[in-house]
Amino acid sequence: MSDPINPIHYQKGINTIDAILSQMTEEENIGYLRGSALKYLCRFGTKNGQTLDKAVEDLQKSKWFQEKLINYLTMLKEQGKTFQAYTGSNVKPFKKKK
Repeated sequence: MSDPINPIHYQKGINTIDAILSQMTEEENIGYLRGSALKYLCRFGTKNGQTLDKAVEDLQKSKWFQEKLINYLTMLKEQGKTFQAYTGSNVKPFKKKK
């Protein structure tokens, strides 16, 4: 059975996520992983049919990206990097589009 969280078509040759991360800066990678986790968390239960299975799948995808982010930050720490470079939060209140 295919893995709905990280399907085989993302893993041919170099894993797609690894290819994406290799092309960006550390700060961009943190934003990408954070945004991807948030995307799946915010949409769970509303895309691909409103079923419990699809809601759980979206939450699993969010968790997958959260784990990638945790592993990425851990790697940076092991390389002696500090989080101070990333403390400028870009989190803003949600606003309705006009």
